[in-house]
Amino acid sequence: MAKYPLIKTTLKDRLLGGHYAEGLPLPSEPQLAREFEVSRMTARRAIDELEREGYVYRVQGAGTFPTGKRFRQGMFRVRPFKEWARHPDHRTTVLRAMQIEATPEIAIVLQIQPGDPVIFIHRLRNAGDEALVIEKRYINASLVPGLLDHNLAVESIHETMITMGVPLQRVEQNLEAVNLRQEEAELLRVPLGTAAFLLRRTTYSGQKRASYVNYWVRGDRYAFQDTFEP
Repeated sequence: MAKYPLIKTTLKDRLLGGHYAEGLPLPSEPQLAREFEVSRMTARRAIDELEREGYVYRVQGAGTFPTGKRFRQGMFRVRPFKEWARHPDHRTTVLRAMQIEATPEIAIVLQIQPGDPVIFIHRLRNAGDEALVIEKRYINASLVPGLLDHNLAVESIHETMITMGVPLQRVEQNLEAVNLRQEEAELLRVPLGTAAFLLRRTTYSGQKRASYVNYWVRGDRYAFQDTFEP
């Protein structure tokens, strides 16, 4: 089982929490490998992804440095799936929908145990011939037995969960700019490394984390807009 996502998550939490001082290098790859009891290659992969997402930068011969805390600003809302699906030119393709065992990193996010059942849903949204949004969603399967029996190409997952007796009361989300990796770039039919938005969203039912989803959104086709009282 891959360990680099857990290393990446731990390092990101440290970076955002100010654990590493700006202007000073992070521990070296050999040091990280010893700390997490992994190979140097695994530690390097975690650092590579943090660099791709803009959390760190490398200086030849000097090491890897934090880019500084990212500013948190404002609020934004994302158009509900039911509104998206209502448009006659829009369609959603379910690439995968299955029950899997929670990996350690997904278990941490959903606050369950590794190996617990999780529903994984991978969808692609298109407008006409253009692929615009990739969705990878993980849901606590114990809350929604039978969810996979629904037509997830046309049904809103959130509304389906509510009708199944799972009240969804709070959403935490984070939006940042990233450069697309090979898998996402191929699905969106854009060059490797193209800039895009990455929206991470955690949805709660009471105190339980019911759903965690990543959306990769084409930056050249989307703009986020909101209206609020100052």
